[in-house]
Parts: sequence; C-alpha cells; structure tokens
Amino acid sequence: MYLVAYRSLLVAFLLIVSSPAFSQIAEDALLFGQFSPVGTARFQAIGGAGFALGGDVSAAALNPAGIGFFNRSSVAITPNLDINNITTNYENVSTDVSNTRLNIANFGLVINNSKDELIPSDWRGGSFAITYNQIRSFNVDWRFNPANSEGSVLDEFVRQSAGISVNELQDNIDNDLFIGYPEAAYFNFLINPDASNENYVASIPADATSIQNGEVTTSGRLSQWNIAYGGNYKDKLYLGVSLGIRGFNYQQETFYREEVVYTQEYIDFINSGGFFFPVEGGNVSIDFVNLNILDEFLEISGTGINGNFGIIYRPINELTVGLSYQTPTFYNLRSEEFFNLASDVRGIREDDDQEDPLNIFIDDPVLGNSFLSEYTLSTPSRTGLGLSYFFEKSGFISLDAEYVNYPKNRFSTNDGFSQEINENVDAIFTSVINARVGGEFRLKQVRFRAGYAFYPDPTQFGSDNLNRDRSVISGGIGYDTSSFFADLSVSNTQFETDFAPYLNGPFIPQSISRTQALLTLGFKF
Repeated sequence: MYLVAYRSLLVAFLLIVSSPAFSQIAEDALLFGQFSPVGTARFQAIGGAGFALGGDVSAAALNPAGIGFFNRSSVAITPNLDINNITTNYENVSTDVSNTRLNIANFGLVINNSKDELIPSDWRGGSFAITYNQIRSFNVDWRFNPANSEGSVLDEFVRQSAGISVNELQDNIDNDLFIGYPEAAYFNFLINPDASNENYVASIPADATSIQNGEVTTSGRLSQWNIAYGGNYKDKLYLGVSLGIRGFNYQQETFYREEVVYTQEYIDFINSGGFFFPVEGGNVSIDFVNLNILDEFLEISGTGINGNFGIIYRPINELTVGLSYQTPTFYNLRSEEFFNLASDVRGIREDDDQEDPLNIFIDDPVLGNSFLSEYTLSTPSRTGLGLSYFFEKSGFISLDAEYVNYPKNRFSTNDGFSQEINENVDAIFTSVINARVGGEFRLKQVRFRAGYAFYPDPTQFGSDNLNRDRSVISGGIGYDTSSFFADLSVSNTQFETDFAPYLNGPFIPQSISRTQALLTLGFKF
C-alpha cells in the first residue's frame, strides 16, 4: 500500500515542478515535466526571452512589469498545434509513435488606463490584464514493442512481498482488507513463500526469460490564470505584480504485457510428466506462467497559487533591463490509483484432483484496491534577469537568464512520507540556470522572429548516457497594424529520457521531439 502512495506523490511532484526525480517515475516525468515559458506566438518565436520586453500579454505570467508598456487595450487568443514524436528503444527494438493535438495555448485581455500625453504627470498610468496559459499538455501516448528480457515483473512482486507473512496476505485476500501487488501476485500463484513464510520466490525457473511489451496513455493539462497590473513611471521605470492560479489534472494508464519464455529442456521436462516446485519441498507445482497483464491507472488533480513581481528599467532609449521574481507555487493535490492483474497460470497443488489441475485464466483479473491520498507541494521560486536592445524601429534582440533551485521542492503529507521524499529531492536535484535568446526584425508592418532556449538537466543522473538537456529552436512571422495583429510561430524541442513499465522495472530509453505551431490573432482598441 505504501509503495503505491509513494509513487503517486512522486508522479504529482515531477509533473508539476518540471523536473525528474529518483526511480522510474522520475524518468517518466521528464517526458511531460520540464516546461518552458508559454504565451503568444510572438513570445514563443523569440524563444521565450521576454524578461525585459513589454507590450505582449505573455508578460502577465513572466514579468508583469511588461504589462505597463501597453498604451492601448488589447485582446488576443492563441490556438496551438502540438506534435510529439517519441522513439522508444528497448532491447534493440525501436518503436516510433507520433501524437498530434490541437488546444488553446493562450488567451489574454488587457485593459489600458494610461494617461493622455497632454496630461503632465511622472506616473503615466498602467494596464490591467487577465490571461490564461496552458503550461503543459499531457495528451500523449507511447509504447514499446515486444522484446525479450531476462527480467520479469514477478521479480518486483517478490521484492514488494518480502517481510509480509503468508497469513497476512491470505487474511487480506479472504477478508478483502487490502489488495496490493503482493496479494494479487500471491492469489495468482505468481509468488510462493519459502520456509520462513515471510519471503517469496517467483513461480518461474531462473533460466526463463520474458517477452515484454506495453503502452502508456496520458491525458490532462497544467494551466494557469493570471491577474496582473503593470504601471509606467516616466516611460523609464515599469513595475508589475501578478497573481497566478493554477489548475492541474492528469490521468495515466499503463498497460504492460509479459509472456514467459521457457527453455526447450524445461518444456520437455513438464510435458514428460515432471513437476516444477518453485520452493523446494513446497506443495504447489507451477507448470507454466504463460502470461501476465498488468493494467495500472492513476489520476491526480489539484490547484496551486503563486505570485510574480517584476521591474523593467530603461537606462537609455535603446536598452531595457528586466528583473522578475516568481514566488514558490503552493499546491493542494489529490491522487487516486488502482490496478488489475490478469495471469494465465497452469499447475497443480498436492490436494488437487489430477484430472482437475490448477488453472488461472486471464479473464479473471485481480482488481487492486483504490488508494486515495491528499497532500501539499511547494515548488521552487524562479528568479529571472533579462536584457533587450532595440535598433530604433528596425527590431530588437533579447537575452534571458533564469535561476531555479530545484532542491527547494517540498512535500507535506500526513502519512509519514514527507521526510523520505524530501531527502531524495535534496540528493537528486540540482539548481540550474535556464538561458534564452531571441530577436525580431521589422519590415514595415511585417515582423520576422527567431529564438533559441536551453534548459539544463536539473537532475544528477550523469551515468546513464542520456542527454536530458532541452534545446528549443523557434522562429516565426507576424503582421501588425494599428488595430489588428496576427503572429505565427513554430518551435521544436529535443531531449532524451527513459521510463520503466512497472515499479523498479527495466529503464527504457526514449528520444523526444516536440513541435509546436502557434497562431495568435489579436485586436487593439
């Protein structure tokens, strides 16, 4: 039971804080966790380098001081075409999966309250903004094709069952007190107690292998609404504040199928009338564990809140310097997890009728208990510094650096796991500095843009030869008039990760290529 709870907490943590952690759940999380700034197509096209820029609704979430640049009201909406290409390589068997989704990446409304140029005042007024950003979409699926492995999910069942007495397992099953992985495996005759009745062995011979394949399907999103204000002092100093309210919803189904492969010598031995007792002197002979199907379901939902404070200063007309601080985000989360285990087992017990041997069929799955958990999570603050240089009316170039101290992630639970999880966070995570650069060239009413962003791996998994650093290349074009604007951007993110099909299972490497095409349509009034 506790392993289930622990895993759910880790998944929630990793998906939200945009970083991986220990065990297979950490590896899975990098696929969806590490996110870059979101917003309009203009903002995405320049690589998200906007700490020192204004006049875009994206500033409400990044540096609200940029809202103070508006001198007119504005409304904009940004649909997004999200394409994920995932290549999985397991035991030299490669599998390619492509996912395409359409969603709304950004919506923003800015109400301007600037003072007329004829009104003498150092304080030039400001603007209010309400924006929506989809920070991350979890609507993807991937799979790994059949491959022969020396490992088996039975090894994990044996590990989890260690120290649990046979009487406790049987009592849980008979009285429906709790059905976890140990109970399900014991009920399906996949594990057998040794002489101590507290440790177990798998129901397959040591030289058996398994053909494994599976599929993972996820859905949901992490999104944020911002309410922001940005003010303007002498067209030199811009100040801003923003309140962020996050919504989180995530569902995952993991389907794992394992077919046991026996040596021909073993098959001949059983077919000749021999018996295989997993435990010497035991009373259960397991001829064949032909097939195991493990189906796991996880749902996590919750809300979070944060604040953002920003300043942009213009020392000379051509240069702006921006500083932004986003507070930690405080989440309240709820998770629910359950599984079912189906097996095809052939064997016989000492008290069985030889004409009516033991048979466990895959159409009789064992349903695990649903485990519910509620907890809180605080993710680290983010501090950003930006520089933007303007070439009069010909365009600009912008540079960003963002510091994130990932070991500051903290859980709080009521079931005793907080300290263990937080200690692992301290040991595995490291602080990083994210870097972004972008620019825009203006030709009358047409805008040409390009950008690049680099997000270092925030974990200390240096020994697995995977490149978890994320590189983002982007570009776009825009058209701007006095009352209407339209922007188009395309970005591509590349990185590597891995995942395990079950707890403590084999790590399966993946190469991820994510392409986003954004179209922003907006009006000024």
